[in-house]
Amino acid sequence: MLAVTSAFRKLKNLYAKIVPIFEDYGFKPPSAGVVARDLSEKIEKASSQHCDSFIKGTSHCDWCRFDQDWEVKICKDSGLTINQSKVINGENYIVVNYKQNSLVKSVWVLWETHDSFFSPRLRNSNARSLNRETASRNIEVIHEAA
Repeated sequence: MLAVTSAFRKLKNLYAKIVPIFEDYGFKPPSAGVVARDLSEKIEKASSQHCDSFIKGTSHCDWCRFDQDWEVKICKDSGLTINQSKVINGENYIVVNYKQNSLVKSVWVLWETHDSFFSPRLRNSNARSLNRETASRNIEVIHEAA
């Protein structure tokens, strides 16, 4: 949780500084979500500093712990969205949900992910959403904002 709040605090401070610059030059500032693209990597790196059992993953896996694949996902509001081409293979997700102004809303773990947890693949969409009801037995909430 320390790594998450630290990374989001930095993001909030950065965002507060860049918005006026974009506006001064007549551009619409990017959304906080766009600015946060590499935030998951920063959370992984910071978490690895505090918990040395997490190591850099191989192949398409971002992160590994005790031979299990892990990923950190940053998603707005309360869900989890993955790329439609993602092959689900029992990995674990640490999910950070944020609300407007880069405030952390919740942090939760999705353990041993199954393909059936996500919406069906559609021809006209690039994303699949988690069905929290279907996945409920595999979700562990770590932090919920008041």
